[in-house]
Amino acid sequence: MSYSESSARQRTERFGMSHLSVEVGHLHADDLAARPEALAAEMADAAAWVHGTTEALSRRLAGRTPRVSTCYLVDDYFHDDLPSPEKLITAMGEAAAEAGLRIDYLARESACATAGDLDLAGLVAGRIVVEPPPGATGSRPPVSESGWLCNGVPSPAPSGMAMGSPGAWSPPSQNSAREHSVFLDVELWNDTEQGRRWSCPMLAAVWQLLRLGVLRDRGRRVGVPRPAEQVVPAVRSHEPGGASGANFPEQWRDMPPILQLNPDAFPFPAYRTVSVLANDFIEVEHAVRVICSSVRPDSGAVEAIAQAAQREGVTLPDELVDRLTYIFQGPM
Repeated sequence: MSYSESSARQRTERFGMSHLSVEVGHLHADDLAARPEALAAEMADAAAWVHGTTEALSRRLAGRTPRVSTCYLVDDYFHDDLPSPEKLITAMGEAAAEAGLRIDYLARESACATAGDLDLAGLVAGRIVVEPPPGATGSRPPVSESGWLCNGVPSPAPSGMAMGSPGAWSPPSQNSAREHSVFLDVELWNDTEQGRRWSCPMLAAVWQLLRLGVLRDRGRRVGVPRPAEQVVPAVRSHEPGGASGANFPEQWRDMPPILQLNPDAFPFPAYRTVSVLANDFIEVEHAVRVICSSVRPDSGAVEAIAQAAQREGVTLPDELVDRLTYIFQGPM
């Protein structure tokens, strides 16, 4: 099935949606190395939230079976010292099974930058639209040149008269602030001799948009999970943790961008997302929300998802950023 967008005469791919996508954690490579037990603790904490969220969703759906998928993002973009896919997937599956949790999808963070031949982060960056806020002077270079995105108006730069009196200072202001401003300036990338290096918030924003199912490349869906049995034909597990890691490629770069570990999983994209993360990610996810609120997604995709939700009696916020929910937790 497809939706024909009247403005561009572009066919928009449709696909099944879950009600909710739950990210069950995101550990840094150094955490895994320093605290081998961290993965098991993370899964145990996430299991309670997954079960509780699913029960609450079932009540909102008036008893209908909720479609909930779980996912995990592996940080292979900023770190190259991760355990091998076989080792990490096996450890993750065992920790999840012990916690009574199932991981449906495993994604590589590097795939949020480049997925196959597609510059995915560049695709999202190209859809950032910044409306000049009141008081803007035009002195700040556009996001496409600077790589910086803010949620309001920064303090003006001091005047250039070295020996003159300093100019009057004025505070930054947040767009649509509630009584007081919380101003944030987000670095999306920096350019190095090795090429463009995307920031953690930018990659995390791509990840959230993938989970919401709104990213398209000329109307076609991107970030389609690849079943584990296609990567390793012998892999098919019905245990709580999902597929084992036996015989997966040695290097993460040889793994699919998104791997479907559970053959019976509900769809990867969902109407809403919940991310269960450590408190360390609060600043990053604040930046993610600034980015997502500035992205103008494919209109055909947004309309197709809205129509699907309406048919199911699911109410969605108009703003994509309002479909993101977080559970932050510190050490107990």
